Amino acid sequence: MKLAAVTPDLLRRVIAIYQDLAYGKGRRPRAIELPAGKFSEGKFSEGNGPEAVLTIFQREQIETIPGHPCARYTLRLGNRNYPWMKLLLQEHLLPGEFYFGVDTHDQMEIKPDLPDYEQFVAVRKFNRELKRQIEQGFAAAGVDTSARLRELLVATAAEDPVACRGLVLIVDDEEDLADAAEALLRRRGFRTWKVHDGAAAVAAVRELSPDLVLLDYELPELDGLQVIERLRAEPATEHVPVLLSSAARVSLGDIKKADGFLAKPFPEALLHEMVERVLRRKEVRP
Repeated sequence: MKLAAVTPDLLRRVIAIYQDLAYGKGRRPRAIELPAGKFSEGKFSEGNGPEAVLTIFQREQIETIPGHPCARYTLRLGNRNYPWMKLLLQEHLLPGEFYFGVDTHDQMEIKPDLPDYEQFVAVRKFNRELKRQIEQGFAAAGVDTSARLRELLVATAAEDPVACRGLVLIVDDEEDLADAAEALLRRRGFRTWKVHDGAAAVAAVRELSPDLVLLDYELPELDGLQVIERLRAEPATEHVPVLLSSAARVSLGDIKKADGFLAKPFPEALLHEMVERVLRRKEVRP
């Protein structure tokens, strides 16, 4: 949807769905934690346009490579077990098209030898399932989610437009986003295969020997960095190019473990540019 479609009524409904699932019906927190004056009923007057409504969000302009910006709006609403989860309104792959989602905001590095590791793993699992439920709630209410993005891209994808350029393994636990990326890559002549967790990614690389892995960082079973570590440890997979993507902050040292990096959200043009860049590196690798 376009930003012009974000009305006070729509945002009321979206926040209500989120809070009913995150806290339980009738148990919503009394107020949203925001800087003073930002969340007032006046912002939700029906006469107000998107500009006024969107001021309750934090706006982020993500431009990993100059000339390829994407806008992302976040609002920290939390849940009954974790206060930092966020409502998300973002532009991704299709410039000018936005959708609602949930950012679990729990991608900090927690090692198994740290105190409370098991408890934090349980919180992550809870957050992942809650995200799924909330986004399903949005879709059931007719609110645009990543499923709508997938529909737009799949509907315009050409069938076998050019000669096959190789196999891309797409690894993303958000299946609609994986389908959207698949549609774009097939349009450019690539064959694709999709998996949705880190352990399945390692197994698929061993079996398929893809020309490129488009790898999300936040994954169940093994995260993206653990996948890269296992691939690099085996002679048969150590040279398979990996394009890592993440909405979380990833250190420069970790980014260097991959052959390329995409900060989510990113537009279609940047996806293609980075795929081409990583494949060129593969061609010149000794």
